[in-house]
Amino acid sequence: MKMKICKIALMFSFFILSVNASEKDLKNKFLPLVDFIVLKYDLFLQKNLKNLYKGGGVTGVAYQSLNYRINMNSNESILITLNATMDKKRYLSKKYYPKLKDCNQIRNKIFTNKYGYSLFSQKFNNLVNDELLFKTIDENILNISSLSNDLKKKIIENTNININIFHPNSSNNLNCSGKLIDAELEKKD
Repeated sequence: MKMKICKIALMFSFFILSVNASEKDLKNKFLPLVDFIVLKYDLFLQKNLKNLYKGGGVTGVAYQSLNYRINMNSNESILITLNATMDKKRYLSKKYYPKLKDCNQIRNKIFTNKYGYSLFSQKFNNLVNDELLFKTIDENILNISSLSNDLKKKIIENTNININIFHPNSSNNLNCSGKLIDAELEKKD
């Protein structure tokens, strides 16, 4: 028993020493701004994907899974790819196929927690517009003190989104994309 306690104490002390050694290496290291911005987008998306799961019902599409990927390309553009899988049980029996408004609503619900479409008519109502999207990103993601307003504007204007909606019948899948702050995205074939 005493030997076991000694082994555990020895392992623990080696762990403490290795943590202290690695802390010294990290003290003068900084995370590049690009990586920090991607991290901020990632945290924002993780926090706000739940806005879509609360959807469904009468006017919204019910999704069984949502995932995303955030990439920065060599042109310093950020690309957010969202994959939304429609609820299989609901949409195999219900004759509903994804539309462009569904792409816009996915983006809108995640970034503003608003649909941007009238409740019953489902017509675009401009409650979610480029100004609101810009303001949301500026206040919640790019709220970094070292960023100038010009740099924030450049980052936001160079952030694109690609949304894939997967229907239970794959021939009805939909893809749309555009600038993240575009009031309406474009359908891709």
